Amino acid sequence: MHYIRFLKTPRIQLNHGSLLLKAVLTVTTDLGETFYPHDLDLVATVRSLAPEGEIFLRRKVRWEGATLAVPVTFNLSNQDVEWPACVHVEVRNASRLAATFPFLAPVLDVWSGPLNPTKGRMESGILVERRFVSAAQRTLSLLEETGDSIARHLWDGSQALAQHIDHTISLDTASSPLPLLEYVLASATYRKLAVLELGCGCGTVGISLAQAVPDCDVLLTDLHEVRDLTEANIERMNAAIASKVAFFPLDWTQELPEKLQTRANDLIVVSECTYNTDTLQPLVSTLVSLIMRSPKAIIIVSTKTRHASEAIFFDMMKKANFIEHDRARVPLPGIPGTGYADGATDVGLYVFRGPDYQLSPSPRASRDDGDVPTSTPRRVAFKRSISHGS
Repeated sequence: MHYIRFLKTPRIQLNHGSLLLKAVLTVTTDLGETFYPHDLDLVATVRSLAPEGEIFLRRKVRWEGATLAVPVTFNLSNQDVEWPACVHVEVRNASRLAATFPFLAPVLDVWSGPLNPTKGRMESGILVERRFVSAAQRTLSLLEETGDSIARHLWDGSQALAQHIDHTISLDTASSPLPLLEYVLASATYRKLAVLELGCGCGTVGISLAQAVPDCDVLLTDLHEVRDLTEANIERMNAAIASKVAFFPLDWTQELPEKLQTRANDLIVVSECTYNTDTLQPLVSTLVSLIMRSPKAIIIVSTKTRHASEAIFFDMMKKANFIEHDRARVPLPGIPGTGYADGATDVGLYVFRGPDYQLSPSPRASRDDGDVPTSTPRRVAFKRSISHGS
């Protein structure tokens, strides 16, 4: 899976009497380690900010696999452009796949920030936009940064989990490979669903959930450095009825804040948080503290394996007496990268529960394809050797 990115975001400048709009593009993997290896036809447009808005200028751009970047230039002189406008770049005929895989694509398109020379806005800025349309036809708009901070980029694992949840909620599959997750999501039909996301980054999973599930209370957490970006994405969301999303700063190495000590959760999301082995013990300790306070919650972990040492996370979870209930693999479309953290062809999804988890009785007593999943959890205490802040 690859992403079209701006190495240089769109900028309008006067050059020898001509008004030019210039940008530099690349096609790379989620962490930017390797580049798309084959030739590719791209289409760049100057267009209205609206998803189905008017296109003012359009041109074909050829990405050659042997290169690392490609420039794109529009001559705005004597052109009838209604400002503000933006630059959109996509693979030619890419829309054919969007209906089936709204959150995943072999090559993901990009929208620049707004340009408006009539108001002095000659540069689009470092924030770019990704747009997705769920099975329920809700548009999800997510901003990410064009810079080097991977904390403020979209990651394949988060996109894959959002895709899986979207398919599960819309009943696009005959049966779910993660029945306990499906059970928790289905419970939202008769009661409020409380979701806590750790290491949320741009907020892909939590925000997409709040757009799909009515009466859903989502709390996104991460380090303070992502707050502005995450809250900007929250402001852009198209929430389902009575659903809400908020951001709360959380450092796993610190004591669990009172706000989280008193919050009861149904679902804890951990997406793309296992790549850094230095943070795994604080992460597992935080999960222990959370599950002790919300024993009825389940944990969904999504990770695109970046290196073999990530396996220590699963050992830590087992030692902390978490029980792996289900697992599944989500294939990634397109061509995998070849560099560090790029070679995986799928994303792993893992559902964990605490040792005291019990299924709650539900008005949804049965389903067309069988009963809700059953479990006989062991009645044991969490091991406290790695716990903190409890």
